[in-house]
Amino acid sequence: MWLRILIVAAVLYVAWLLLRRRSDFRIRITLGRTAVSGRLSKAQQSKIRGYFDETKLSAPAVKITGRWDDQGRLKLQFRGTLSKGEQQMIRNYLDSIV
Repeated sequence: MWLRILIVAAVLYVAWLLLRRRSDFRIRITLGRTAVSGRLSKAQQSKIRGYFDETKLSAPAVKITGRWDDQGRLKLQFRGTLSKGEQQMIRNYLDSIV
């Protein structure tokens, strides 16, 4: 009984890993340091790092993941305690350079 549940859970987990939508790029800000990775040019990555070096956020650690949907629109997901205003400010900036 438990073995069947474990096998079903493992199969569902593997299916979720294979089917989930991955991000196109990631931005991680921790202790004032910004790391950018993913499908962005070196120039875009540099601009993003410079922007976050100059912008003081309310959260000590933030992770932003982004992807382009089927219509080419940028979709962002924020992790960290950013205000709605900070999220919109970041969204506006990233929309303008990527």
